[in-house]
Amino acid sequence: MNDETLESVVQMAEAHLLNVQNEIKKLEEAKADIEKKIIDYNEYLTRSINDVRIVREDNKPINTPIPEMPE
Repeated sequence: MNDETLESVVQMAEAHLLNVQNEIKKLEEAKADIEKKIIDYNEYLTRSINDVRIVREDNKPINTPIPEMPE
């Protein structure tokens, strides 16, 4: 391989690795967003289940299942 070809291959490899690095960063940001949404939904579900239980206790029994509390 001549020097010009070798330099070109190295530049392509570096550009590819930068693209991979950028994709990893985007995926990590998306993962953080998803994890936050899961936390928010679990908090909402927990509050709502507790609210429904309180209302159920104060009224006549209803024959519908209550969702399970998130872990």
